[in-house]
Amino acid sequence: MPAHDEPNPGRARTASTEPTEKAEPLPPEDVPYAPPKRARWFLYTDASSLGIEIAVAVTMGAVGGYYIERYLTHWSPWTMLLGFAFGVVVAAKAVLRTARAYQASLRRDAAEQAQDRARDAKAE
Repeated sequence: MPAHDEPNPGRARTASTEPTEKAEPLPPEDVPYAPPKRARWFLYTDASSLGIEIAVAVTMGAVGGYYIERYLTHWSPWTMLLGFAFGVVVAAKAVLRTARAYQASLRRDAAEQAQDRARDAKAE
């Protein structure tokens, strides 16, 4: 057998190349597939990136306004203030998006807990 066809090139072949662990059985067809839940800490990464997003939005708005003011319009200081205001609006939109996503995840968690409680009560 050529070396590139071996399952683990560079390792000595053992008597058995079968996997030692058995695969988990598939769920029955009538049980709906539920994707794995996101870890709790992963929800906090969305909120932690919000500060960076706010800073970048406001800074880019102000710098963009300054650039337009200096090289295109010469409407000092109004163009820079308009760019800053645009950055603040983009940052506020990011805050609202993150708050809505977090509220939706809380509602989803509460609905799952209610379903679990109802299923447990029905099983008893």
